Amino acid sequence: MLIFAHRGASGYVAENTLAAMAKAIELGATAIELDVHNVEGELVVFHDRRLDSKSSGQGIIHLVNKGYLDTVTVKGEPIPTLWQVLELVAGRATINIELKGVNTVAPLLTLYPKAITELGFSAEQLLISSFNHPYLQQVKQALPQALVAPLLASIPLDGAAVVSELNAYSLHLDVSFISKALVDDAHHRGAKVYVYTVDYSDDIHALQQLGVDGIFSNFPDRAMQALLQPTNTDYSGYFE
Repeated sequence: MLIFAHRGASGYVAENTLAAMAKAIELGATAIELDVHNVEGELVVFHDRRLDSKSSGQGIIHLVNKGYLDTVTVKGEPIPTLWQVLELVAGRATINIELKGVNTVAPLLTLYPKAITELGFSAEQLLISSFNHPYLQQVKQALPQALVAPLLASIPLDGAAVVSELNAYSLHLDVSFISKALVDDAHHRGAKVYVYTVDYSDDIHALQQLGVDGIFSNFPDRAMQALLQPTNTDYSGYFE
């Protein structure tokens, strides 16, 4: 099972910061998830639509300018650009880039090939996800080799059909909305299933028994440790 450090090692340090990414690498994470918004044509790493709830700043993030954003901190840490994170990781881990904000596709298309040619990433180490499925369609059309992953926070009527529609590499599911039928359907369509956000050992073991391929955790080291501890508990019916 693959463990993604969710927004970096966000259980320990400020989420989506360079410190969180460095901590994830330090803890041995081989995959990191982060969120991006477009600020004046540059992708910056931040989760929320508004700065107010998670930073020292105010306002809607894609409406501020870069000069202002440079003054904003998250628990004392600056908000990094995506390129800064890619430079830091430099091919040492898979990066799941979630397109969170508006107009995030065009700058991604510019950065993607540079990350491969200049920073040592392989195409297999760059996974593009989003709740905005048309954005993923645009990415796939422009970069057929790119791995894309639709996010869902529901159990849809048509199962994992979106996997086939987007030729997706993986399907990312909310742990609160998961079923064996959905996992099996995604696998049948050739996609991996990654589940967010999972920090408890019983959830990890239950998802492992369900056949899930990976999880997103705020504490990647604890998640990795949980996988090393065998369990005799039968978790069938845990998500029903």
